[in-house]
Amino acid sequence: MPEAMPSPPETVSRRALLGRGAVLGGGALVPPWLAGCAARAEAPREDVPTLVAAIASEQNLVATYAAARAANPSLAGRLDPVLARHREHLAVLRRHYVPGSGDRADEGGAIPSPSALPVPGGGAALAALRDAEDRAARERAAAAAKAAPGLAQLLASIGACEAGHAMVVRRAVRDQAPPVRSKADTEAVQRVLAAEHAAVYGYGVLGARLGGAARETAKAVWNAHRTRRDELMSALPAAPVAAAPAYRLPFTVTSPRAAARLAAVLEEDLVPAYVGLAGASTPELRAFAADGARRAMARSAAWRVRANEPAPRAAFPGLPATALSPRSEPGE
Repeated sequence: MPEAMPSPPETVSRRALLGRGAVLGGGALVPPWLAGCAARAEAPREDVPTLVAAIASEQNLVATYAAARAANPSLAGRLDPVLARHREHLAVLRRHYVPGSGDRADEGGAIPSPSALPVPGGGAALAALRDAEDRAARERAAAAAKAAPGLAQLLASIGACEAGHAMVVRRAVRDQAPPVRSKADTEAVQRVLAAEHAAVYGYGVLGARLGGAARETAKAVWNAHRTRRDELMSALPAAPVAAAPAYRLPFTVTSPRAAARLAAVLEEDLVPAYVGLAGASTPELRAFAADGARRAMARSAAWRVRANEPAPRAAFPGLPATALSPRSEPGE
């Protein structure tokens, strides 16, 4: 069951945020939300450049998301909520920025103009935005270590939000099956769907032999395969291949270890289908397929560790031997 979305943190007042922190009798630092009266009105010198860097980064993220949304209108529903939160981040950071004046006029430097990062089109745009969010979250964490306590809290909160953004964008890339148009692409997607049907069935069998955390993991993966199955069916322009009433398993599942081995096999069986789909005619389907193959092998490796089984030796999982050498073109 999905966890409830956390409520946004209450805005810390500028005086509390920029306070150097009063000290209680026992030497404990006064929390910034109680230190407003003791805080200085001016920003501490070392926090001005920290704020400038954070503001510049948020400006760039806002510009980047706006550009990505303009170039990919179909992504507006996914990007708009994230863009709105970045604008909130920027507004609060600007509220706490106190530029120097008089003999402090050169402190921190001026805030640079916004600059959008280059973002490709289609599904690759989401991957680029995910990477930008990952970088921003790491930058906020590093900046928090240099900031006064109140500002550190704000930066930590923004960084946590951006880490969540990275997962949201990653999930969008992972879960949304792109449209399928050509006959060859349709056939490749049907093969992936058939493999997903088998995985859904197999996880339903092996889950009964697991307990505790392993059972919960299997249940989560089972649900993920069901979601992927449903999305593939929705993306197909033709009638989707139906699931068989039952599937012949490669061995009988009689123990938790055997259940983990079967899970690893089910995931590995998905890889050739996804690698085959990676030859699709559109970049979106190719990215979708590569992501599916990556996730299947990662899950297989995790299940093999749980079953105390050696890792597969294939350097090119799912790739036909004929694809290891380039095909000559006429006239070459």
